[in-house]
Amino acid sequence: MKQFIRTGFGKTLLFLLCIAAVIMAALSAVGIVFAVQEAETVYGSSSLEEFMSDIYLGQLKYEGYEPVMIAAEHDGNEEEGALKLSGSGNVILRVENAEGQIVAVTGDAEKIVKWPYTLKYAYVYSKDVPGEERHSEIVCIDGEDENQWLPGGTDRVDARFYTVSFAFREGFPEFDDYKLINKAGPAAYKLRYGIYVIAAVSVLVAVLSFVALMFVSGRQPGKEEVCPGPLNKVPFDVLAAAAAAICFCGAYLANEADNGFGVAIGIVTALTALCFFIGLSMSAASRIKQGTLLKNTLIAKGVFLGAGVLGAVWGLVKRTFLYFAKGIKNIPLTWKTVVCFCGFTLLEMIMLAAASYGPDEQVFALFIERLILLPAVVFIAMGLRKLRDSGKALAAGDLSHYTDTKMMYGDIKRHAEDLNNIAVGMSIAVEDRLKSERMKTELITNVSHDIKTPLTSIINYATLIGEEQCDNEKINEYSEVLVRQSERLKRLIEDLVEASKASTGNLDVEPVPCDASVFLDQIAGEYEEKLAAADLTLITKAPEKELRIMADGRRMWRIFDNLMNNICKYALSGTRVYLSLEEEGNDAVFTFKNTSRDELNISEEELMERFTRGDSSRNTEGNGLGLSIARSMAELQGGTLDLSIDGDLFKAILRFPKI
Repeated sequence: MKQFIRTGFGKTLLFLLCIAAVIMAALSAVGIVFAVQEAETVYGSSSLEEFMSDIYLGQLKYEGYEPVMIAAEHDGNEEEGALKLSGSGNVILRVENAEGQIVAVTGDAEKIVKWPYTLKYAYVYSKDVPGEERHSEIVCIDGEDENQWLPGGTDRVDARFYTVSFAFREGFPEFDDYKLINKAGPAAYKLRYGIYVIAAVSVLVAVLSFVALMFVSGRQPGKEEVCPGPLNKVPFDVLAAAAAAICFCGAYLANEADNGFGVAIGIVTALTALCFFIGLSMSAASRIKQGTLLKNTLIAKGVFLGAGVLGAVWGLVKRTFLYFAKGIKNIPLTWKTVVCFCGFTLLEMIMLAAASYGPDEQVFALFIERLILLPAVVFIAMGLRKLRDSGKALAAGDLSHYTDTKMMYGDIKRHAEDLNNIAVGMSIAVEDRLKSERMKTELITNVSHDIKTPLTSIINYATLIGEEQCDNEKINEYSEVLVRQSERLKRLIEDLVEASKASTGNLDVEPVPCDASVFLDQIAGEYEEKLAAADLTLITKAPEKELRIMADGRRMWRIFDNLMNNICKYALSGTRVYLSLEEEGNDAVFTFKNTSRDELNISEEELMERFTRGDSSRNTEGNGLGLSIARSMAELQGGTLDLSIDGDLFKAILRFPKI
């Protein structure tokens, strides 16, 4: 069956079946509508004769209006029976007035012996009333009380009554509604109940056959691929337009032709339209399966052609715009500003010239110009504000700050991108430096640990050699030199490790509340002998009230120890050393002052660097790490250490917040 309906013969049968089912469904629909509208006549008639009579009367009711109008207009102006009406198809009629006089007949009325149908009409018209237009109408009063149309109820209306008798020509020689009723009436009476079943079956068959046609469109027996027909090469919209044009011409001819011929043309046009619809649907289904329904249309081709042309034009415009935009981009910002200023000045002059009719127009033109200029100025100001905020963030050390460039253009956007790149570059540099510092610290720590082990052995064995009994005094002298220099090397290694840890923040610090004056007493006691050996006099000054700070006692002692050792090494003999504690605002300030033995031809910052010593000849013991270690430890505890040099006066200022 599947292969059969794919053949040309099978498709033709399905096509004809679909058309027949649609026609039957349409006729059934018309019958159902008529049955519903005339339900009393269709289902209330007891016999076919009564049914046909009711239908004829219903149709004849409208046939009498025009003859009554003609008769009323000529009533009394013509002799009795002289007024003849033109033929009206298969209907023969006669019009009588209220006195029984025949006032109008058709040409064949004299042949009628018995008139089977009679209806009464009232010609109602208004009387002559000054200032009002006279009007009239015809009403069929068959079965109604004709007295209601008499002028007794009002003095503005009057009525004349007519009786119209109807008969049919024998054999219904002309094609009109009455001939159709005569032919189709008996069949309709018999099918008045079965019409619903016929309509349902017709609709079902029409739908199934149409769906089957859609499935087999573009298919052939024994082939699964789509096999388009010869019409598939023709654009679909051209086929649809041709079908619509043919149907329109048919409908126009049907409307312009006479009754019988016009009905025939209308039927043919309707059948043609139905065939075209099914055929176009089959072609559309085949094209859909092939994927060419939209592509193979003049509209789509026109759209694609127009899109191509627009794309080419847009590409040309875009390239031109980019060319000029690139040129403008390369213009320095100063010249861009000059060009914009000149452009707005020219625009202002043009607007003022156009609005030269009066001050109101000029004010309005200036207002429009400022309205256009305001968003641009605000836009630029917002961009500059973002740049300012980004600069502040970078200046404050916030390297994670990112400038959003979404709503920025031109030089402002490029400047923002430069700031972002600076932040990224600085972050990378800081990270690399921190990494380098960590690696240095780890290297120093590891190397120092590896050196301290053999160095300890050297010190121990040098000490043992010095304790041995020997006649050669040089051996003991050499042993003392070995021990002294080994101890110096050991201190250098320990200072180096401590300086690295302090500078990288890897040194453990446990601050606790403590009295700052205690440190002065400890220094005076601990360094009494060393100061005396260096011929130095210590003078201390402490406040009367207690100053408490947060500090780690071990680290604080190391700071004071480094500073006092420097004083003992580099202070001029026979001078005084001043150590004071004072309260300055919210800080407790330790000040160390002494007179340098050697000329201080070096800056404070250089002196604070690692491995920098006050005596360039390096005659004294020391490694140049004391001040650097002291400063790092002070900062780890929340304090600061600053140096001040004034001639030969050396001053170290140690500052800690009070609590």
